[in-house]
Order: sequence, then C-alpha cells, then structure tokens
Amino acid sequence: MYLKSLELSGFKSFAKKSNLDFTAQVTSIVGPNGSGKSNVAEAFRFVLGEQSIKSMRGKRTEDLIFNGGESSMRGNRASVKLVFDNTPQAGTNGDPAYGGRLLNIDFDEVAIERVIHRDSLSEYFINGSQVRLRDVVELLAGAHIGSSGHHIISQGEADRILNANTRERREMIEDALGLKVFQYKREESERKLAKTKENMEKVESLRKEIAPHLKFLKKQVEKVEKTIALREELKHVYKEYLKRESEYLKDAEKAIAEETAGPKEALQKLDAELASAKKVLEESKHKDVKSDELISLEARLKSTRESRDEVTRTIGRIEGEIGSLEKMLAREKASATADVATIEFSKVKEFVARIDTLAKDIGNAADMGSVKAVLAKLRESLSTFLDSQRNVKAESRAGDLEKEIAILRERKSEIDAEAKSKEAELAKLVASYEVLQKEIELSKDSSRDAE
Repeated sequence: MYLKSLELSGFKSFAKKSNLDFTAQVTSIVGPNGSGKSNVAEAFRFVLGEQSIKSMRGKRTEDLIFNGGESSMRGNRASVKLVFDNTPQAGTNGDPAYGGRLLNIDFDEVAIERVIHRDSLSEYFINGSQVRLRDVVELLAGAHIGSSGHHIISQGEADRILNANTRERREMIEDALGLKVFQYKREESERKLAKTKENMEKVESLRKEIAPHLKFLKKQVEKVEKTIALREELKHVYKEYLKRESEYLKDAEKAIAEETAGPKEALQKLDAELASAKKVLEESKHKDVKSDELISLEARLKSTRESRDEVTRTIGRIEGEIGSLEKMLAREKASATADVATIEFSKVKEFVARIDTLAKDIGNAADMGSVKAVLAKLRESLSTFLDSQRNVKAESRAGDLEKEIAILRERKSEIDAEAKSKEAELAKLVASYEVLQKEIELSKDSSRDAE
C-alpha cells in the first residue's frame, strides 16, 4: 500500500481545487514562507481525523475554510481527500487476514474524504459513502496510521517529541506498533461491559420488584392446576352419571310403553274427534271476517243516517226561508197598491232644490200672471215627482223576492231527490245488516259445539 494522491478544495489557502500526486517513495514540497507548505501537512492531519482545531493553527472550524481574497470570494465548505493504493502485495507486510491488503476493506483503491461547513458540520466519506469518524479511525488503525503521534510532525512538534514524558512516548510507541485498534476495541468492550452491568443491575432491581408478584402468580398457578384436576375428575363422574341415567331412561321408556298400550286406542278415537272439531273451528274462523263486515255495515249505516238527517234539516231550513220570503212578498205587493210610498232621501233633496228654484222665480215675478205661471210649474213638478216615485221601490223588491223564492224552490227539489236516494240506500243497508247478523248467530252456535 502506498499513498497515491491528496486533493484539497477550499481548505485554508487552497481556494480552488488542488491535486497532489505522489508517484515516488519520497516527495518534497518546497516554497517560500507563506506559500502553504504547512497547510499541506495539516491537510493530512485534518483528513485523518484530527479534532483539535488549535493543533491546526485555528480557533474555530471556519478558520479551516478559505476566507476569500482580492479576486476570490470566501468559501462555504472545505474538503480534503486522501487516496491510497490498497492492492494485495505479495511478500509485503500486509496483514494475511485482509488477503494481503493493508487496509481492512475489499477495494484496490481507498479514498478517505472529510468535508466541513461554516456551520461546523463535519462529514466523513470512504469511497464516496458517508461514514462515522470512528469508522475512519478504526480503518486507519489497522494500518498503524493516525492523525497524531509519530506519523506527522508539524512546526514545533520536534521539540515536543524530544521533550515528551513517559506517558506520551508510550502512546507514540503504541501507535507505531498498531495497538490503537486494540485500544479502541478494549474501550468499546469496556463500554459494553459497563452497559451490561447497568442492565444486570436493572434486571436485579426488576426481579426484586416482581418477586411478590411471582409469589402471587405461583399461588394462582397452583389454583389453576387444582381446578384442572377437579375438572378432569368431574368429567369422569359426569360420564358415569350419564351412563346410569341412560339405563334408567331405557327402563322408564319400557315401563311407559307397557302402561300406554291400552289407552292408545282411546287416544286415536279422541284424535279423530279432535280433528273433526278442528275442522269446524277452522271453518268458523270466517266469522271474524263476517264480524268485521258487520262492523263496517254499522259504520256505513251510521254515516248514511247522519247524511239523511242533514238533508232533512236542510229541507226544513229551505222551507222556512221560502215561507218567510212569501210573507215578505205579500207585504211588498200590498205596499205597491197602497197610497203610501217610500221615497229615497236623495230624491226628496232633488225635489226640494227644484222648489227653492221656483220660489226664487216667484220672488222675482213682476205681476200676478207671472206668479200664477210659476205656481202652475210648481204644481206640475209635484205631480210628476209623486207619479214617478209612487210604488217603484215596492215593485222592485217584490220582483227580487219572487226570483229568490224560485231559486229556493228549485234547490228544495234537488235536495228532495237526494233525500229519497239516501232513504233507499239506508233501507238497503238495513236489510244487508239483518241478513249478516243472522248468519253470524248461526255460526256462533256451531262453533260453540265444536269448542
């Protein structure tokens, strides 16, 4: 396995995408101060999982993202991708358990990428698939590669290594020997063991809590088992009881058959008589229909009687009105031949107005001849008025009364015909009612005998 390439995009001073290919076993990166040589070394630590921003000469995560320049805008993300050649190599120190591959993954080329955003979100990818930081660390630990230790020595790190204490040197040696992966596994096992102990304590606490319930349930189980045993015993006893009951019923049936041999003939005779009586009763059921018909006839009789009575009362009223109108007609005819006449007030007012006019003419007359002429006109007007008004009103009322009497007599003739029809209908209904009543009486006698 060897390092193939390093790709940087938006990381620190690398605004644009930059790719470094490593085709030789030894590679040097040279340049003046501030050209970004240290940024390349820190990119290695960054992609391998370094979590300390301070060790990469920054204070915040966004300090690792390109912050813009005179001709370029600042970036919103930074990514570093590291590509390894993981083809199996014969005769190398590759782990045989991995099929001669140094990294425990079945790919000839392994690309590890880390991406950060300005909102401090950090993502890790292995061959384009998103993974956890832990997955990256465990993969690299199998090849004795890490983000710190003896692999990468940044500015000022040489003095730190030379002045390292015993614990720090021990960590470097363990990292160089590839013990990190086992340390991770041991820590994971310790966490699982602690979790298991915690679960055991919970189970123990739960067992103590449910112990009283278990005791109660044990008693319940004993009761259930006893109930099952009693049920089986009851089944056995019940079967024995049914067997004996069956024998008893057989004997009883035999005795009853012997006792009933004699009365069977009498029973057959009674059955025949009963069948005949049932036939009679069946036929008598029609009496209910006849009873309903009788009730219906009674209702029709009542309605017809009421209609007839109403017609009779109407005839009486009309006859009374005709008598009254005939009396009024006689009075009006007598008034027409008498000297007394009834004059409307409006006619009298007109006549008075004419007299006033003639009286004015008399006052304006110059001689007796003129007065006589006016008096002659007055006499003529009075005679004409009396002749025109005498008995006109009486004759008019008499004519109206004769017309009204004729209408009432015609109405009375129609109602008389209706009354005769009602009487005929009533007589027919009474005859039907009497016939049906006799039939019901006869049916009652035969039904009583059958019952």
